[in-house]
Amino acid sequence: MTNKYYKTFKSLLILVIISISVIGAECEKLLDSITPGDVSGSWVLVKMEGNLQDICLGETANFQSGTVTLQCPNSTAITRSYTYTSNVLTYTNSGLIYDVSFGSVNGIEKMIFRARGIERVLTYNRN
Repeated sequence: MTNKYYKTFKSLLILVIISISVIGAECEKLLDSITPGDVSGSWVLVKMEGNLQDICLGETANFQSGTVTLQCPNSTAITRSYTYTSNVLTYTNSGLIYDVSFGSVNGIEKMIFRARGIERVLTYNRN
């Protein structure tokens, strides 16, 4: 009887080890997809976390040559100046600084802003 339990336990242990290696490989693929990038182009805000949420979900952000046009649905567009160097974006008027990272989930390009000095994370999808 003990031999039967031992074989069952051994089989389950092997399955767990194989599962962990497959799950680990998938996580590595996700991490590998995060690469340096460029903010240029049109993006849509799909998620916001943290403090000072003075923007809206669905906001479009069109970054072009140091000027971004921001527009919430059914609202008037506003423009802001920014600088972007080495994955750090700074809004020049407000002084807000964001560390920017890029990735892709299910073929959708993502841009994530992590604010410095305040608790705020903004996630944009390529429009």
